[in-house]
Amino acid sequence: MRAEIPSFLPAETRKGAEQFVMTAGDFVHLYKAGGPAHRKFDCIMTCFFIDTCDDLIDYIETMDSLLEDGGVWINLGPLNYKKDLKLKLAWEEMQAVWEAMGYSFTHTSRVATPYHLPAGLKLYTERYDAVFTTAVKQKSRSAQP
Repeated sequence: MRAEIPSFLPAETRKGAEQFVMTAGDFVHLYKAGGPAHRKFDCIMTCFFIDTCDDLIDYIETMDSLLEDGGVWINLGPLNYKKDLKLKLAWEEMQAVWEAMGYSFTHTSRVATPYHLPAGLKLYTERYDAVFTTAVKQKSRSAQP
């Protein structure tokens, strides 16, 4: 499987706005089924996003509702959850949830990602041990006979 990722600046998206979507606001409120921005996508890319939620299950359900059958979810990021979040899953548990929903992971790797500056530019460098994954949504459970 090959996916090409646009390498243009977000400011240049006005020329091809239908290809790239950036929306300010509450993700679940805007994109949940029935929400004002809800629609279907062939691919969803999340970068340092999954751990920003107030409710992990809401995020998972919302993202699943946005992706077409056969669509691809590409994710890069750590699981550095908010302190007050009640449900905090390790990556292996998170992957098991997505697989139970019918997703097939085609790539999973760990990636060391600098937080502010690349290593070597200052004496103290923070980094995340992030996960980089690609998963394909199989037929929806409701669409299966």
